[in-house]
Amino acid sequence: MRRSPKKTLRWRVALLLAALTAYIAVVLPESSGWQRFVDFLPLAGAQDKQVAEPAVPPKVVAPEKALRKTARCVFRIDVPLPIVDTVDAIVKGRIDRLLRTLPKSGERPIIVLEFRPKEGTAGEGSNFERSLALARYLSGDRLSHVQTVAFLPRTIKGHALLPVLACEQVVIKADADIGAAGIDETLVDEILRRGYSEIANRRRTVPAPVALGLLDKSLAVYKVTTPDGVRFELAENLPPLRAAGKVIKEDMLFREGDEHLLTGREMRAMSFASHLASDRRSLAAALQLPASAIQDSHVPEEGWKPILVDLDGPVHQQQVNFILRNLHDHVQRDDFNLLILRIQSAGGSIEQSLRLAQALADLDERYHTVALVEHQARADAALVAWACDELAVRDDAIVGGPGEGSAESAEIADFREPLEKLAGRLERDWSLPAALVDPKLEVFRYSQATSGDARYLSAEEFAGLPDPDAWQRAAKPLDLQQGLTGLAAEEVGLARYVVRNLDEFKSLYQLEGDLRPMRPNWALVAVEWLADPRIAGLLLFVAWFALMIEMSTPGVGVPGFIAGLCFLLYFWSQFLHGTAGWLEVLLFLGGFACLAVELLALPGTGIFGIGGGIMIIASIILASQTFIFPRNAYQLRQVPVSLFVLAAGLAGAVVSLVVIRRFLPETPYFNRMLLRPPEGEEREELSRRESLVAWNHLAGKRGTTTTQLTPSGKAQFGDELVDVIADGELIERGTAVCVVEVTGNRVLVRRA
Repeated sequence: MRRSPKKTLRWRVALLLAALTAYIAVVLPESSGWQRFVDFLPLAGAQDKQVAEPAVPPKVVAPEKALRKTARCVFRIDVPLPIVDTVDAIVKGRIDRLLRTLPKSGERPIIVLEFRPKEGTAGEGSNFERSLALARYLSGDRLSHVQTVAFLPRTIKGHALLPVLACEQVVIKADADIGAAGIDETLVDEILRRGYSEIANRRRTVPAPVALGLLDKSLAVYKVTTPDGVRFELAENLPPLRAAGKVIKEDMLFREGDEHLLTGREMRAMSFASHLASDRRSLAAALQLPASAIQDSHVPEEGWKPILVDLDGPVHQQQVNFILRNLHDHVQRDDFNLLILRIQSAGGSIEQSLRLAQALADLDERYHTVALVEHQARADAALVAWACDELAVRDDAIVGGPGEGSAESAEIADFREPLEKLAGRLERDWSLPAALVDPKLEVFRYSQATSGDARYLSAEEFAGLPDPDAWQRAAKPLDLQQGLTGLAAEEVGLARYVVRNLDEFKSLYQLEGDLRPMRPNWALVAVEWLADPRIAGLLLFVAWFALMIEMSTPGVGVPGFIAGLCFLLYFWSQFLHGTAGWLEVLLFLGGFACLAVELLALPGTGIFGIGGGIMIIASIILASQTFIFPRNAYQLRQVPVSLFVLAAGLAGAVVSLVVIRRFLPETPYFNRMLLRPPEGEEREELSRRESLVAWNHLAGKRGTTTTQLTPSGKAQFGDELVDVIADGELIERGTAVCVVEVTGNRVLVRRA
C-alpha cells in the first residue's frame, strides 16, 4: 500500500530528527566546538534568565584515572601501639566514621590496619582487655561486609597480637617477628588463653594452638602431618593422635620455655600471612592494586583544626626558619591537626626547601599536612609540595620546572642522597621530584599489567626494583623541562586533588569559615622586626655612632653601653632570623680585637688595623645574607640590601666623628671628657708657638697632667705647661707622668 506524500514527509522529518538527536547526544559532546558552545551558554543565560543552562558534558578520563575511579575501595588506618588508654576506642571510632561513607553495594571494600609501634619498641605494654575489645570489634558482625587486612611492617610483641589475629588477612615484612604475646604478664591464666582461642577460632587466620603458643611460652606446639593434611597441635593433644595412628610426621614449632616468635617468612611459609611486604607500595602490589588506590583515613574524631601557612616568594633560610619556629610553637600548644601549606614560590634554595620538606615529614602522625598550589611551586619549591601528605593544585598551576635560578651540578649532587632517604621514609619514589628540580634527569612511565599500577622512575631507581621484569617502560620520557601543570600532576599521581580555588579546597576538606593563619609569638615578631633591613641599618648606625663617642672618652660610659646593646640586638636578631651564625659573630669580635691591637699594642703596624676592618665589614655583610657569592636572582636582589645595612653602619661612624669634633666639646655632659679644639686666633697662636718651641730638655723628666689626656692634653713640668700626647692610653687629670720621647714640639708621655 502506497503512503500518501504527507505521511512520507512526516516519516522523513522524524528520521531526520532522530539522526540529529543521536548526533547531538553522541558526537557533539566529544568535539571542542561543542565545548566552546557550552562554555558560552552560561554567559548568555546570565543575560536572559529564560534560557536554561545546558548540562556539562562528561569529562574524558585518562585510562589511569579511570582505573583509580573504578578500582576497589581501599582505606588505610593507623593502629598506634601499645594499645592503652583510649587507643582501641580511637581506632573503632575511625572505622565507624569510615563505614558510614562506604558504598552499600559492589565489591567488598578493604580496610588496611597498619600496626606501628613507637620508635624503639615492638608494641610491648598493650593492655589485654583493650586489645581484646578491639579484636572482638574487628571480628564481629559490624565489619562482615568489609575485608580487614593487618599490615605489620615491624616486629609486634605483646597483646597487640590479638587485633592482628582478628583480621581476615595478614601482610607482614619478611624479617619482622610476631609473638611473645604474654611478655607483659607474670602469669598466663585461663582467661588469657580463652581470649586468644576465641579470636583465633573466629577468623582462623592463625590456628588456635599456634595462637596459644604465641601467648604462652610454657606450651609446646607441634606441626603434625596426618592423612587428612597438616595441622597444629599442643603437646598435650598429641598422645590420642599417636595412639590412633594418625600421625605421619611431627615437627616441633615451639619448644617449651623458649620465646615463641614467628618471622614473616615463617608466617608466609605456613600460610598464616597471605603476602610479604615492607612498605605501602609493596603492600599495594601484594593486594594487586595501584599504589594510589590505598587512601588514608585521617579525619580525626574531633574534626579538623586547620592552620594556614604561606610559603610566599623565594625559599631562603630566613623564611624556613620563621615557618619552622612558628610550627614548633603551634606543636607545643597542640592547637591544630591539619597544616595547610599554601605555596606561591619559584624556589630559591634546594638546601632550604629540602630542610623544610624533611621537617614536614618528621611531624607526628596526628598532624596531617596538605600543600595547596594555586599558581606555582617551581624548582625546589616542588620538593616542599611533594613532601606533604597530600597535594591539591589548580588545573593551570605549575609544579617544578625553571625557577629563581638554575641549580648547579654540585647542589644537585648534594641533594640527591637526602632526597632518596626522605622518599624512603615517605615510602614514595624519588625520581619524579628529583626531575622537577634537575632538568637533566630523565623519568619514564613504568606500568604493571597485573595491578594496573604506574610508576615514574629514572633508570637508576628502576634498576633497584626487586621485580624489574614485571614492569614495562614507555617509549619516551616525561617532558618535565617546564614543570607539570596541575592536571598533569594529578595524572602522574603527584597531586591528589585538582581544585579551582580556595573555597573549593575548603569544601573538599569540609572546612568552614576563614582559615586560621599561623600566628607567631611576640618573640618571633620582635626578631622579624629587628631583622628588617631598615631597623638593622638603624641599629648599626646607632651602634657605630655610640662606639666612636665611647672611644673618644675615658673609661666606659653610657655610649659604650648603647653601642654594645645595639650590636647585641643586631647579631641576635640576625642569628635567630637565620642569616647569621657563630662565624659572623667570631669575625666581628676578632675584627675588634685586631683593631685594639693596632691602636693600643702595636700602633703603626697597619696589618692589624686593615685586617680588623675587613673582618668587621665581612661579618656585617655575611650577617645580612645566607650566601657568600650570589648565584641566583633572589641572591642578586639581596646584595644591595646587605650593602645598605653596611652603609648605614659606616654612616653612623662618619656622622659621629663630625659630631664629636663640632658639638660634643660644648655639650654639658661631654665637655668634661673632651677638650674643645682651638679656633681662630687661638689656633694661629698655638701653631706659631709650637713651631718655635723645642722641648728636648724635658726628655726623661716627670710631671703631672693638668687635663685629661685623650690621648692629647696638657701636663705641668716645674713651671712649664706643655702640650703632651699619651702613649696609647687615656690618662686622667692629676696623674704623674714621665716623658719617654721628644720629637720637635711633640712630647710623648706615659704614666710614671
